[in-house]
Amino acid sequence: MRILDLNVSNKLDNIIELKKLIYRKNPDICTFQEVMNGIDDECFEIYHKRRQLDEVVDYPFTEYAPLFETKGVTKNGIYVQSFGGLAQQGLMIMSKKEIVEHQNMFYYNDYRFEYDATHFREKDWCRSIQNAVINVDGKLLQVINVHGVWNETKTDDERTLAQTEFILKVARQDIPCIILGDFNLLAHTQSIKNFHPKFRNLIVENGITSTRPTFDDGLDVGDIVCDYIFVNNKIKVKHFEVLEDVISDHLALLMEFDLL
Repeated sequence: MRILDLNVSNKLDNIIELKKLIYRKNPDICTFQEVMNGIDDECFEIYHKRRQLDEVVDYPFTEYAPLFETKGVTKNGIYVQSFGGLAQQGLMIMSKKEIVEHQNMFYYNDYRFEYDATHFREKDWCRSIQNAVINVDGKLLQVINVHGVWNETKTDDERTLAQTEFILKVARQDIPCIILGDFNLLAHTQSIKNFHPKFRNLIVENGITSTRPTFDDGLDVGDIVCDYIFVNNKIKVKHFEVLEDVISDHLALLMEFDLL
């Protein structure tokens, strides 16, 4: 089994590069963050990433977990980014195996019908986890897709510690479990360390020093670690790597594994 994870970026038109990556690595399961889902036909094509993924790669089982819906990003009541029409942003799982359970579980603020970024740096917006159970040839596998609470320093605060606590309450120990995604946290934080000892941190185990290409967009900077894969003791890791392909403002994580 292979699982591929990537924050695909809500700002980039990268569906061709994403398709090539998926076809080349041929994962059984894909987990993505920042997937835009254009609800109106008027939405600019870049904000139809959910539909584009469904069209360019053939995965029979997909689930989407939206976080907000809006026509664009506002600051102080003025649009600073227009989507052209109504669109959602959210988390997405694509699987060759049947997804038998799926939940969109909010833990920081509720589903939003706007994206007011006026106080984003201080308050963030809303966050959920995408909690799925997949039937892998008769064995159940839990996959928890995470796009974590944002703060400028990517260090601990009350929200990030509560986030880890929430995820650990949802994570199962009776079946194989994979927790992965963009956590918006550095590896030395207590929020990341608290996954131990129940879960192995493959980023730390493999000495990974960056999961983002080099950039500075005024909000975030690259060449840091903030994406992770955690596994419990019912996952046998056969191979793990951070891919070098630069198709987003994050690098993709790829794990090959067996279920125990």
